[in-house]
Amino acid sequence: MDVERTGDIYAAHPEKEDTDQVYWREPLYTVEDEPRLSGEVSGSDDWYNIIQYGDILEAVGQRLEHHGVEPEGHVTVSPSYHKMSAKVGLGETVEPSEGDEIDLQVHVRSGHSGFHGVKYEPGAVREICTNGMKAFVGEQIYEQTHSEQFQPGLAHHAVDSMIEGVDTVERRLEDAQQRTLKNRDEALLVLHDLGVDQYLDNPTPDLLTALDEEVEDAENPSLYETYNAATFALTHLADDETPEYVLDNGFERAAELLEYGDGIPSARILGENAVQSRARTLMESEQPEDEEYWEGETESVRELMEEHEIQA
Repeated sequence: MDVERTGDIYAAHPEKEDTDQVYWREPLYTVEDEPRLSGEVSGSDDWYNIIQYGDILEAVGQRLEHHGVEPEGHVTVSPSYHKMSAKVGLGETVEPSEGDEIDLQVHVRSGHSGFHGVKYEPGAVREICTNGMKAFVGEQIYEQTHSEQFQPGLAHHAVDSMIEGVDTVERRLEDAQQRTLKNRDEALLVLHDLGVDQYLDNPTPDLLTALDEEVEDAENPSLYETYNAATFALTHLADDETPEYVLDNGFERAAELLEYGDGIPSARILGENAVQSRARTLMESEQPEDEEYWEGETESVRELMEEHEIQA
């Protein structure tokens, strides 16, 4: 039988004076003096189980204490409480190159938007510049949906995997230093191609600033340096008002520079795909100079096409 909903639908809470408009699912309110609508979810336990943010963080903290680590970090919750993100230190540090110390973390995300379950990812902070890092080792990512009851064991497994996988992280970062792109222009195209630019108010200038900060040799940028440029831009150059859960998506895009299958992606393929995609956009434009990320980009792309032996 087809059911049609007409008109506006509003949810009312007995301890709240005003109502909230909802669209097609059940309202989920916070429990506090002034309840807030934190999401619209299915009213059936078969489809949606409420997972309390506190239970998630408690499970992570308990497992860290099991490993002798005092939980330390910070938690961010959206104003409506419909999304939560946390970054908690693992008590482990890696040094992929001399003086470049990186403190490892577990990153946790959850929400009540009807789409976000619970996700645990490896993260880190570089000590020399406080750049954030995340999701760069795929086999250490764990998640569950709201269709399941909360699984504290999954949180425990995630923490175990990250602490026991420190050597894997260090090798991953060391390997990324050995894989290089053609030049800074190609690195810039790769960052645009990954979508890191969409989290910045001044995409190309900001990414160039970040590349200048992180890349030692502009004619030989490594994947590690390009990744660090992406995280530098997201950490230091993004708008201060951008919610952390939004920037988390940018960090995941940047992580594609360090994660492909069980290892590091091919710098040649990353560069070639970015150049090919950009060349197509410029060639299809009636006024390519108006589409350029920077003055002279069209010529730079043409030269990179020749190096990759890409046919126009």
